[in-house]
Amino acid sequence: MQVCIPSYKRGKDCKTTDWIKSAKLFVHKFEAAEYRTSYQNEVVEIPDEIGGKGMATIRNFIKNYCHENGDDRVLMLDDDIEKFGYFENNEWNVVDEAEFLLFAENAYLMCDELGTKLWGVNVCWDKRFYHENLPMSFGNVVLGPCFGVTWDGGLNFDERLGLKEDYDYSIQCLNKFRKILRFNKYFYVMKHMFSVGGCRGYRNMEREIEQARLLQKK
Repeated sequence: MQVCIPSYKRGKDCKTTDWIKSAKLFVHKFEAAEYRTSYQNEVVEIPDEIGGKGMATIRNFIKNYCHENGDDRVLMLDDDIEKFGYFENNEWNVVDEAEFLLFAENAYLMCDELGTKLWGVNVCWDKRFYHENLPMSFGNVVLGPCFGVTWDGGLNFDERLGLKEDYDYSIQCLNKFRKILRFNKYFYVMKHMFSVGGCRGYRNMEREIEQARLLQKK
């Protein structure tokens, strides 16, 4: 399993690296030096020719890069996850890196047993969205902040959908395998729309509507 963090213009504010040091950072060449100076994590440079083509292109590069280097289990995490945890006894329980990696390894084993190639977690950290009688589900989408992919040559991120690539990949997976493993008990905490960098610079209502319509049409 390889944990990968695609990051953009957060050379001083990549929160996910505060709690997971073993992940690889995938960054554009022009800012790689800043990331190497700021973080202990290994840095992989994204080729110039795919720079600016959107998250779907970058996710495909990461997936293929890991596959070519012998890792078919690729866990992609957003770069601004402040903490990761689970609900128990009506309380948040935050996990450290060792606990998280053990959880992720077990998630991949469960994916294999279930017969699917994608897993993820609850898309909201508000306790009101979690039902104790449904700790996991198999028919819901999972989103990009925590995206556990197992290599499948027939599945790729649609590069026309740079802002909805996670929704589309989830739907592709549901269509092919009829299920996704989602752990509703687990969650991530992040504030990506309030942080400088990432997709925020080009994500606006016009682009969101355009992408939503394209996804709906597909």
